[in-house]
Amino acid sequence: MKTDSTVANGSTFLVTDEDGAPTRGHDGFYHRDTRRLDRYRLGASGRTLEPLELVDVRPAERLVHLATPLERGARALQLSRRQFVTDGLYESVTVTNLTRDPHTETLELAVGTRFDDLFEVRGFDGNALRDRDIDVETRENGVTFTYDPDDVEFDASVSVTANRDVDVGVETAGDRVDATLLVPLELDPQESQQLSLAVTTDGPTSNVRAAVDAARDEVREREREWAEATTLEDAPAGWESVLEESRENLLELRLDTEYGPMLAAGMPWFATAFGRDSLIAAYQSLGLSTELAKGTCRYLAAHQAEAEDEFRDAEPGKILHEVRYGELAARGEVPHSPYYGTVDATALFVVLVHETWKRTGDDAFAEELRPHVERALDWLDEYGDRDGDGFLEYPTDGGDGSLTHQAWKDSGDGIMHPDGEHPEGPLAVAEVQGYAYDAKRRAADLARHAGDEARATELEREAAALKEAFDEAFWLPEENCYAVALDGEKKRVASVTTNAGHCLWSGIVPEARADALVDRLVADDMFTGWGIRTLAASHGVYNPQSYHLGSVWPHDNSLVVLGMARYGRVDAARRVAEGLVDAAEKRGNDRLPELFAGFEREETEVPVSYGEACEPQAWAAAAPLAFLQAVAGSVAEVPDEPDSRDAPTPSS
Repeated sequence: MKTDSTVANGSTFLVTDEDGAPTRGHDGFYHRDTRRLDRYRLGASGRTLEPLELVDVRPAERLVHLATPLERGARALQLSRRQFVTDGLYESVTVTNLTRDPHTETLELAVGTRFDDLFEVRGFDGNALRDRDIDVETRENGVTFTYDPDDVEFDASVSVTANRDVDVGVETAGDRVDATLLVPLELDPQESQQLSLAVTTDGPTSNVRAAVDAARDEVREREREWAEATTLEDAPAGWESVLEESRENLLELRLDTEYGPMLAAGMPWFATAFGRDSLIAAYQSLGLSTELAKGTCRYLAAHQAEAEDEFRDAEPGKILHEVRYGELAARGEVPHSPYYGTVDATALFVVLVHETWKRTGDDAFAEELRPHVERALDWLDEYGDRDGDGFLEYPTDGGDGSLTHQAWKDSGDGIMHPDGEHPEGPLAVAEVQGYAYDAKRRAADLARHAGDEARATELEREAAALKEAFDEAFWLPEENCYAVALDGEKKRVASVTTNAGHCLWSGIVPEARADALVDRLVADDMFTGWGIRTLAASHGVYNPQSYHLGSVWPHDNSLVVLGMARYGRVDAARRVAEGLVDAAEKRGNDRLPELFAGFEREETEVPVSYGEACEPQAWAAAAPLAFLQAVAGSVAEVPDEPDSRDAPTPSS
C-alpha cells in the first residue's frame, strides 16, 4: 500500500504517494486550506518514468529520483527533482542522458485544479464539490488558473511557470481545468540539463530560475536559523536521532505569524493554528524553544473570543479550537473563522502563559498576557462550568456543526462506558478538571507577582476546592484510577483511560493516590510495551485499531510521563518514554505519528500503523522533547497550594 509523503512549510504543502506523484483522492498542492493543484505529474512523452527514490533532505526540501525503465540491463534517462516549499512550490529538475548517443525527449508536466476547499477534500457535504468557473491564462512558459468568487473575500490562484518556452495544452471539463506543459529537450551523450519550475500562489514569476534559487536559500536559511535558535541537551544514549527528527518535524509545522512563531497541528488535514494542539505542542517544546510558546500565547490572545456566537461556539474569554482560511469558512458554511468548540484550550492557555513566564523570567510577557489570563479565568467560571457545580462540562448534542466531544478525545465515540454505551448529557471529563485546577494555581502565582494578593488567595482557594471535589467525584476505588468523565446526571463513566494520567501532569491528584494511579496506568491491559493505550484492553469497548478506544497516542503518553515524573515516579516515566522512542526507531524514520494501534509489542515486532494518522503532527513530534524533560529531571516546578503539605490522606 502506498503511503503519504509530504513536503511542507507551515500552511503550504505538497502531498503525494511515496513515488512523488499525486495519485490518491486527497493528494495535491495546498496553500491556506485550499488545494491549488490536485494534479501535478512530471513525465516523459511516450514512456513511463519509474520511481527510484524519494529523499526527505531537510524540512521543506525533498529530492525525487525517476528514470526510464530498464532496457537490456540499463536505463536511458534519469530525472532528479529537487523540490522546495515556501509560500509556493519550486523545483530544480536535472535531466540526464545516461547513454552514449544523442537523445531527444519531451517532458510533460500535467497540472490541474478545481480549487477544492480542504473540507471538501475531506468529505464535506457528502463530497458534493462546488461548481466553479475557473479562468485560464496560457503564456509562452506556463499557465495561470484563477478563481474569484464574487460574494466572498477569498483568494484562489495558482501559476505554473517553467524557465524555458513550453507548449501548453488546456482541457476544461465541468468545474475543473487541466493543462499539460510540453518541454522539448535535445541532450548530447551523457549530458545533463536543468529545468526550473515554479508553482506560485500570487501570480506568475518573471524569472523562474531566480525564484527557485530564492526558495532554496529561504528553506536552508530557515533551517540554519532554527538549528541555532534551538537546543537539545542531556539526551539519553540512543535518543539522538529521534530528537533530531522531532526538531525537523516541528520546523516543517512552524507557522510564522504576525504574533510570532507557533505550530500548526499536523499534516495533511490540520496545517493551521489550533488551540489545544498548538498549546500542548508549545508546552512540550519549551526545552527546545520558548519563542514558540510566546508566539502561541500571543496569537491565541489576539483571537480570544469577544462575544457569544452560537454558530462558532464562541463566548467571551474563550480560546479558539481551530481557524481556517478556505472558501467554506469565508462563506460561513463551516464555523471555522475561527471555531471555538473546545472545553480545554482556555485553561491550557493559562497554563502555557504561566509556564513560559516561569521558564523565561520575562515579566513584560506576563504583564502583557495577564488581562487575557483573567478573561480566560472568567470564561472557566461563567461559561465552562455550565451548571455551577465547580466542574467544567461540554454539551454532547453536536448541534450546528459542533463536535460531539470537545476535549482531546474528540471523535464521536471518544468517551464511552466500558461496555460501549455512550454517556448521556453534558460531560465533565477528568483531565479538563485537572487543567482548570492547574490554571487557577498558576494564575494565582501570576496575580501574586503582580501584587494582587487578594486575587491570588481567591484563586488558590478555588483550586483547593476543585481538587477535593474532583477526588471525591471521580475516584474509582475498584480500579485505582479516576473515571474518564461524569455524565449529565453526575454518574461516573467508569472507563480506565489515559485521561487520568493527565491529572498527574496537572497536579490535581493527591500524593496518596499517585503511586496506585501510576501502577494502574502501566498495568498489562494499559501498557503495550510501545506506549500506554488510550483505554484499557480489559474493557468490552476496547479496539486497538480505533481512534480513541485502545490506540496509542504519543502526545497523550507524553503528558502522562510528565505527570509520573512530577510525582517522583521516574521509573515508570522512563519505561513508557523508552517504549515510545523505540517505537519511533522501529518505524524506520525515527518519527512518531499522531497515533498507532494498541497491539502488544511482543506480538507485532513493529508498531502497527493506524491508517489515517497525520504525520508529521506537532504534539506527536514534540512528545520526545517532553520525554526528555521528564527523564532528565527538568520538569518545571509549579507553585504548591499553601496547605498541600497538610492535606489529609484521601479515603478509598
